[in-house]
Amino acid sequence: MKLNIRYIAIILLLLTIAECKTKDTAYADDELVDAEAVLGYEEGDTLVLKKMPPGLQEWLTFYKKVDTGFTLNNFKASGVSLHIGDLPAPIAKNNEAQFRDLFVYSPDSSRYLDLVSYNYIRDKNSLISGEADQQVVLADVKANKKKQLFYFGPSQLAEFADWTGTNSFLVGIMSRTETGTGVDAELMFFHLKDSTFTNFRLNHTLPLDSTLLANKGFLDYFFTNRQFEVQ
Repeated sequence: MKLNIRYIAIILLLLTIAECKTKDTAYADDELVDAEAVLGYEEGDTLVLKKMPPGLQEWLTFYKKVDTGFTLNNFKASGVSLHIGDLPAPIAKNNEAQFRDLFVYSPDSSRYLDLVSYNYIRDKNSLISGEADQQVVLADVKANKKKQLFYFGPSQLAEFADWTGTNSFLVGIMSRTETGTGVDAELMFFHLKDSTFTNFRLNHTLPLDSTLLANKGFLDYFFTNRQFEVQ
């Protein structure tokens, strides 16, 4: 009987170790979004995730403080998945190496997204707003290639990016309305294997009232929360 109990204990220990290893590698090996399902989304559908990526969670939590409706369920699909097309080469500023620790890397580190090197100047742990415009770059480390994913003027800003797998990622974008009285929020889901992207738009506009204006933007919060001085 004692021998059987010992064997059972060993088996349970081995199963626990195997389960921990599986959990540790689950993010790298498994897409958080069923990209094929997204292609079939109809207008008004919401994005289904196996688990919430940390970058998305932080973005939602930040804006939920001023708008309780800023939740993933309120981001509705446009009902159309578009082809990414041929992306242009990015505008080089030769300062990208200074921002490597702020790039958003894919789970296998084969690619990264750069939201900051074009419109910020860095001096050690200080970040200074430079360009009014923003360039979002998608880089392939292995192929040593970079593409311009977005180029935004002052009325738009990509505030976060997070990978949902080795070949897919989300970008959160805030855009001033034409009247300048509010802000519209969007989530863009990109799937690189089939070169598609789908837009999910918040079902209401955030008013630019005193409450929203009194708070720093998400990027300022993001940087200061990581011990950067933002000027």
